[in-house]
Amino acid sequence: MNQLRDLLKHELKDLYSAEEQILEALPKMIEKANNKELKQALKQHLQVTERQKDRLDDVLEALNEEREEEGKGVLGLFKGEQKCLAMKGILEEGEKLMKEDMSPEVSDAAIIAAAQKVEHYEITSYGTARAYAQELSLNEVENMLKKTLDEEYEADDVLTELAESRINEKAIHESGSSRQRGRSGSRRTGSERSARSSIGSKAKASASRSNGSSGRSRNGGGSPSRSASTGSKRKGSSGRGNSSSRNRSSSR
Repeated sequence: MNQLRDLLKHELKDLYSAEEQILEALPKMIEKANNKELKQALKQHLQVTERQKDRLDDVLEALNEEREEEGKGVLGLFKGEQKCLAMKGILEEGEKLMKEDMSPEVSDAAIIAAAQKVEHYEITSYGTARAYAQELSLNEVENMLKKTLDEEYEADDVLTELAESRINEKAIHESGSSRQRGRSGSRRTGSERSARSSIGSKAKASASRSNGSSGRSRNGGGSPSRSASTGSKRKGSSGRGNSSSRNRSSSR
C-alpha cells in the first residue's frame, strides 16, 4: 500500500465485512432484548445497517473496486474475502456476555453495552475512511460515508438515552430488590423458628400438667409448669418482636 487511496479501499473492505457480521448478530440481540423500546431501537438499526451495507457497495463502485474479483487489490490486500477481525472479537464478546445468567433488566443493560461497543468501532472506522476520502478530494465517497457516520452517531445516542433514562436504573432497582428479598426470606425463617420454639414449650407444659396430683400439690397447683409455659410464650413473643424490629430497621 503505497497510496492513501489503497488504504481507503482497505478500510472500506474492512467495514463491509463488519456490516455483514453485524447483520448476522443483530437479530440475536433483538430476540434477547426484554425492554420494548430497546427491542424496537435494535430493529430499526437492523434496517439502517442493511442500507449502510448497500451504500458501501456504491462507495466501492465509485472507487472502481470490484469486490468479488480476485487479484484486483494492491499488493494482494484485496484478494478474495476480507474479514474484519476486530468486529468478530467485539461480537463474540457480546454473545458470550448475553449467555450469562442475568435478570431481564441487567441483561438489557448488557445488550446496550455490547451494541455500543459495535457503534463506537463503526464511528471510528467510518470517521477514518471519511477523512481519507476528504483528503483525496473524493467528494461523492465522502458524502456517502458522512451519511453513514451520522447514522452511527444517532444510533449511539439512542442507546445512551435508553441506558441512562430507563434501563440502567431498572437494573439497579432489580439488584436492590433481589437483595431485599433475600433478607426478607431470612427474617421469615427466624419467625418460623420462634413460632416452633413456642409450640414446643406449650407441649412440654401440657405434659408437665398431666403428671400426678402429688407433683401439682408440691408445686402449688402446678404453677411452675404454667410459669414455664408463660415464660416460653414470652420468649417466643420476644423472638417475634425482635424479628419485627429487624424488619423495620432493615426497611429504614
